[in-house]
Amino acid sequence: MSFSAVWTFFALMLGGYLLSLTFQETIESNFDDRLDGLLENLVGISGTTSEGEVSFYRAVVDPRFEQPYSGWYWQVSAIDMAPYRSRSLWDQSLEPNLESPAHQTRYSNITGPEDQKLRMVERDITIPGETTVFRFSIAVDRSEIEAQRDRFDSILIYSLSALGLGLIAASLLQVYLGLKPLRNIQRTLAKVRSGEVAHLPKDFPAEIQPLVDEMNALLDHNNEIVERSRTQVGNLAHALKTPLAVLMNEASLHKGALADVAGKQADTMRRQVEHYLRRARVAATTKIITSRCDVTPVLADISRAMTLLHKDKKFSLHSGENPQEFQFRGERQDLEEMVGNLIENAAKWASHKIDIACARNGDQLIIQVSDDGPGIDKAVRDSVFMRGERLDEETPGTGLGLSIVKELSELYGGEVTLLENEPHGLLARLILPAARS
Repeated sequence: MSFSAVWTFFALMLGGYLLSLTFQETIESNFDDRLDGLLENLVGISGTTSEGEVSFYRAVVDPRFEQPYSGWYWQVSAIDMAPYRSRSLWDQSLEPNLESPAHQTRYSNITGPEDQKLRMVERDITIPGETTVFRFSIAVDRSEIEAQRDRFDSILIYSLSALGLGLIAASLLQVYLGLKPLRNIQRTLAKVRSGEVAHLPKDFPAEIQPLVDEMNALLDHNNEIVERSRTQVGNLAHALKTPLAVLMNEASLHKGALADVAGKQADTMRRQVEHYLRRARVAATTKIITSRCDVTPVLADISRAMTLLHKDKKFSLHSGENPQEFQFRGERQDLEEMVGNLIENAAKWASHKIDIACARNGDQLIIQVSDDGPGIDKAVRDSVFMRGERLDEETPGTGLGLSIVKELSELYGGEVTLLENEPHGLLARLILPAARS
């Protein structure tokens, strides 16, 4: 756009200069034609007396030649002869252009009486019956053509300025209207990314529609690849879990050191398979830009399930005034696993009460689960996210819950932190990407 404005500016400047130059040449040519007419008139009324002096049959018609220093002058001169002058010259005379060739019409700019800027035309004439060569000169004030030129230049500057501003405004409007479909594509792609729509609509201009069709084809192709990957991950999970389950079952039916080692290693393999399959599934899910789910129903379902399991505990859900705004940009299954582990951990350690709250901050979802239990010392909070780490070996559990939450949240670009709950207990804060409402 800046290049277009600069190009328009220089083009208008060049055009204005050429127009001004052409106009100046035109008015000077017309002015010279007027001088030629006056000179022809002066020659036409001139003659000579019997003594060889110049005489005129009648006076020059224009009265300005009679007004002193009017800017309109004529003069007839010859060698060794006092010049004949118009009354307007008074006691001054016109200086002939001695460098100009003889017997040709010559035009020149001179300085006249009172420093007037004059345009002069001269011609050498031989009057019939005479041998003396007379030089006829007409000089007129040039301020008239300069005033016309200045007036034209002023009009030209204003006109070209208005034209330039109009062209720049038209260019801006053209760019705005031309890029409007692309801005619509940008907004629609943002909706696709947030999961609001799956494809771009087909109501774009014909020039843009092929691009839109290619984008939709790319989205479909991407979703097909991800779906195939998820299917293969699921098939692999089933293919591995069944043999591992058989190994663990067989190991449990036998006693001895070998059976114990086989059982433990099979269980380790099962956990590792689940770990890496989960990572693969989440990695595939994050590539599906249309994935989204409502958070409030997930929190409510898990709270009800935990209430049945822990009837001596009270679960409170706080979802605000607009729970429909809480949408997670990801799979419901992953959200259930993260929130379920946090609530289960809180229920395990709480004395009586578990509070679950959800809020939104821009593009982030903030889910907090707090309990009134003993809490965790600040020095060891980070260690509980390590796989298999348990602070209390007597409490049932595998030590994998919080590590799974940390792993899944980081795969989605979020995080989980443990804070101190007031007046006592633990507060787990889970931050996840929010889908656009």
